[in-house]
Amino acid sequence: MVIIVVNNSKWSFGIIISIIIISFGIFLISFSYDIASEPQTLYTVYLDGKNIGNILSKDSFESYVNGKEEELKNKYNVDTVFTPKGVEIKKNFTYSNDISSDEEVYNKIISNKNFTVKGYEIKVTNRDDKDDNTVLYVLSKETFDESVEDTIKAFVDNEQYENFVTGTQEEIKDLGSIIENIDIAEEVSYKETLIPTDNKIFTDSDELSKYLLYGSLEDQETYIVKAEDTIESIANSHKLNVQEFLIANPSFTSANNLLYENQEVNVGLIDPLISVVVDIHSVADEERNYDTEIQYDSTQYIGYQEVIREGENGLYKVTRKSQYVNGQLISATISNSTEIKPAVNRIIVKGKKYAPNVADLSYWAWPTDRPYTITSYFQYRWGSFHNAIDIYVGYGSPIYAANNGVVEKIGTGCTPGYLGCNGRQGNYILINHNAGGYYTIYMHMRDIYVTSGQTVARGQKIGTMGNTGEVYPVPSSYNPYGGTHLHFGVRIGSSYINPLSLY
Repeated sequence: MVIIVVNNSKWSFGIIISIIIISFGIFLISFSYDIASEPQTLYTVYLDGKNIGNILSKDSFESYVNGKEEELKNKYNVDTVFTPKGVEIKKNFTYSNDISSDEEVYNKIISNKNFTVKGYEIKVTNRDDKDDNTVLYVLSKETFDESVEDTIKAFVDNEQYENFVTGTQEEIKDLGSIIENIDIAEEVSYKETLIPTDNKIFTDSDELSKYLLYGSLEDQETYIVKAEDTIESIANSHKLNVQEFLIANPSFTSANNLLYENQEVNVGLIDPLISVVVDIHSVADEERNYDTEIQYDSTQYIGYQEVIREGENGLYKVTRKSQYVNGQLISATISNSTEIKPAVNRIIVKGKKYAPNVADLSYWAWPTDRPYTITSYFQYRWGSFHNAIDIYVGYGSPIYAANNGVVEKIGTGCTPGYLGCNGRQGNYILINHNAGGYYTIYMHMRDIYVTSGQTVARGQKIGTMGNTGEVYPVPSSYNPYGGTHLHFGVRIGSSYINPLSLY
């Protein structure tokens, strides 16, 4: 806003008049840009009766439109493109200089109504939710059908599929599988229509296959090929099968196609727009796991456990009907199962006799079977004192608790040949006899049958003789049982005594 302050003088009125005259002159000049000095011939273009612009030449405009039609014909490879209905061109005489270019008027038309081509609207609808649907446009039903077939092959072995559609599947004589049915879970409807060209119209089955499988044509994850890569290795590393990879990369036709280093390929995860349902009938030999049977022995102490029979899996001939959706197993029903070989249960014997946790110091049990050999005594050897006795019976022979007590500590996880395991002790057991401060220790064991905190009784089997930890000779592939013995130690408090003094 301009504020004019008028002073009371003879010059003020003249200034005001001058401003008015200048302003009116500017108005006339600007008005003259829209008004011609003489009437001229123009053509007004109407869409559904609405004026959308003036053009200089009807022929020029029609020629421009025809050029656009030819572009669309070439794009979609069709003979006919339909122009929008409701377009009229009228000749008139006017003083107006408001003239639009052919391109401007054309763009106004297609922004309201587009050119169309004859094709099919395909609606893919979820059977459980009718509001969940996808609309596709194709020029021919064959394009969609070919794409569906390609998508099916992403989840079905190609040879099996071909045998199914040609009816050449071999009957199952003994073992094997056949396809009973292939279907699409969604409802698919076709409608012939005129398709506006501003829609996505699929003309290529490879492109549509990719869209059906991945749910998008945009933002696909890519991978740069390395020298050692193959199509199969790339597919597997990105959780795809080969057919899925081929659909995502239409330039390849088989898993045997060559790749070159630094080549870019699509490896995006799939999100199919259609659900491929495959019913399989199969007959196969299948193992059935054995059961474990527990038996209790009242003559053995609690904590005793021994496998008296190993289990064996059974074998059955199983006829099954399975359903897969997009390659994922959804359901499986066994229609027949015939036993070929029965399963053999594993049998474990466990003790149920309660053991006293306090030693009877008047009598100590020998820790191994007889006969035995003492290979090293409670004495100096090799420059240091050996504070136990070494007893040999044989690899895997039983080891017994020398008296009642509680397992205070165990060491496990050792294998023959690892001399430093558990501080060179190998697999070992330390028992607190809860009387007189007595402890016994059992080293270099193969098996341990007790747990820390468990009460054990005199003469109870607690493990087997082995050669773990520091033993000599060191076990090897040539001498796997080398160094086998029991290191049997006894201490009162923290002082070791000669174990033979107990017997």
